Amino acid sequence: MSLFDLSWRNMKRNFRLYSIYFISMLVGVVIYFTFSGLMFNEDVVTAIQNKDNYKTAIFIASMVVFLFIVFFILYANSFFMKQRKKEFGTG
Repeated sequence: MSLFDLSWRNMKRNFRLYSIYFISMLVGVVIYFTFSGLMFNEDVVTAIQNKDNYKTAIFIASMVVFLFIVFFILYANSFFMKQRKKEFGTG
C-alpha cells in the first residue's frame, strides 16, 4: 500500500472533519476578500460623498475582519490538529 493509498483512505474515513475544516477556511477567505473588495469598488466609492472617511472606515473594518479571520484560522487549525492527535493516539 502506497502513501497515496493511505492518504486517500484516511480522507474517505474522515471526510466530515476535512470538509468542515476546508469549508470554514474557504468561507473565511471569501468573507475577507468580499469585504476588502468594497474599498476598491468604483461604484460604491462614487456613491459615497465623503470618500476619504469611507475609505478609512472600510480599511479599519477590513483590518478587523482580517484579524478575526487570522484568529479563526489559527483556532480551526488547532482544533484540526487536536482531532488528528486523538486519531493517532498521541494527544
